[in-house]
Amino acid sequence: MSLLCAASARAQSPAANAQVIEIKLADLHEDNPLINYRKAVLELAMRASGRPFSIKGCQVANVATSDQRYVQLIQAGQYCNLITTSAGSGMTRTLEPIPFPIYLGGGGYRVLLARRESLEPARSIRTLADLRAFTIGSGIGWVDTSIMQANQLKVAQSNYLNLFEMLKAGRFDFYNRSIFEATSELETYDPGHQLAIVPDLVLYYPTDLFFYTSPGRDDIRDALLEGLKKIHRNGALLDLIQKHSSTRQVRQSMRGTHPRVIELYNDRLTPIERQAIETYKMDWFK
Repeated sequence: MSLLCAASARAQSPAANAQVIEIKLADLHEDNPLINYRKAVLELAMRASGRPFSIKGCQVANVATSDQRYVQLIQAGQYCNLITTSAGSGMTRTLEPIPFPIYLGGGGYRVLLARRESLEPARSIRTLADLRAFTIGSGIGWVDTSIMQANQLKVAQSNYLNLFEMLKAGRFDFYNRSIFEATSELETYDPGHQLAIVPDLVLYYPTDLFFYTSPGRDDIRDALLEGLKKIHRNGALLDLIQKHSSTRQVRQSMRGTHPRVIELYNDRLTPIERQAIETYKMDWFK
């Protein structure tokens, strides 16, 4: 079913005479596997909720829109009412969280990009104390940046694209990336194959992506949370993780492995976010 086909969504619902839940999703019009996964989870959950719904993009000008601007729009609720973003962000404190991690904890696993000549020194990293001897690149204002700083790691900050070039130039040692992003980013931003993922080393801190909706939109919150719980119980979400193009390869590559895992504390989570991550999780290594 097309995400933009409200009529089909209504027809699927057993409560066809109920009020249609109109979802206006940030980033709907972006076309990449990570965004498509979020859309797939949203649609799967809303269908499982049994509520009639429609999904369309935020009604904003066709220009680049930051997460901060989306949050402002969602807070107002007129042109946009749902976003998917990292837990623990101060920006989302004014929004209504749907307390369910859409990667079942997988969003907390990180890998390090490095120059190829730095791969050998990285083999010595076993503990958080070892990692503190190096400098890690991360984005300005990112939740990941504040988490690493709180764990007394040295962080070099810049914008997303600049960090790839800074790493190649040796301005810092590693670039902290999501397990779902790193491989495709190397293909896109490192055509000369100067960089690589540090093998057998994973960082972990409790975090994930959550949906956040406009204050007062209990209809969206309740239906989406009910649907997310259902697809977790019936295995549909796990099936999506195993089959979706943005998660399938990661899931296959992690299963049965025993990398060095360095755990970081995350003090940025709200109690609701922390409880959800502890409740709805899977072991990505099994």
